[in-house]
Amino acid sequence: MNPDTHALAGAYAVNAVTDEERRSFEIHLDLCEDCRAEVAELQAAAAAMAVDVELPPPPPMRASVLAAISQTRQLSPIASATQGETGQSAPTASSTSVEPSPVSPTATPSPAPVDELSARRRLRVQPWLAAAAAAAVFAVGGAVWQPWNDQPEQLTATEQVLRSDDAQRVDQPMNGSQITIVRSPSHKKAVLVADSMPAAPFGKAYQLWFDMPGRGMVSAGLVKGSGAVTIPLQGDATVATGAGITLEPASGSDKPTSDPVALFSFA
Repeated sequence: MNPDTHALAGAYAVNAVTDEERRSFEIHLDLCEDCRAEVAELQAAAAAMAVDVELPPPPPMRASVLAAISQTRQLSPIASATQGETGQSAPTASSTSVEPSPVSPTATPSPAPVDELSARRRLRVQPWLAAAAAAAVFAVGGAVWQPWNDQPEQLTATEQVLRSDDAQRVDQPMNGSQITIVRSPSHKKAVLVADSMPAAPFGKAYQLWFDMPGRGMVSAGLVKGSGAVTIPLQGDATVATGAGITLEPASGSDKPTSDPVALFSFA
């Protein structure tokens, strides 16, 4: 047996083989006890994983499935007992009648021959048919229902400030660019937003400040980067009466050491 055939156990267990590979592997499966055990273990693991991600179906799914069933062609009926193995019908009443031979009261009918290979294939296929049907039903339901759509949108702290109902926006020019400070009293935060923040000179950094009553300018952090930036100011913006930006050493300063390049009033 080609050693590659043994390697098909995992793909076969999750129905990821071609028709030709499936036929070849099923012939091998009847002869290889190790592969049968491996396939059984993998199918059990796959079934357990499916249980872990099980989701409750939406209310409309039952009606959708029933509607689909009513429009889906069912399997052909099993051949009646009057048909032989060749598929030919038994003689009708108009045919020449044959007198049945007497049956001994003690005679036991011989059991019909059993196709073990077909029986094993049916046992292996049935779980995958059920899984495929469940996947198809979920796909149909997913087209009209997605459980994650019902979850509220998760916003970052910065996004909450920018989208707040009480957001206050103050714009100021800075070195030819438009800089905006957005403050939300309800969130006690402020955010700097710029589409084209100018780059600081070498060895320097733009520093943010809150104008606090009785304390003067209090550091609110450094501006990192240039161009399009969105930077939250550090500290409580609730009591601040304004904000400012100065050019400071790259490591920042405890107090402003230069004139403001932009001032924002919250009044």
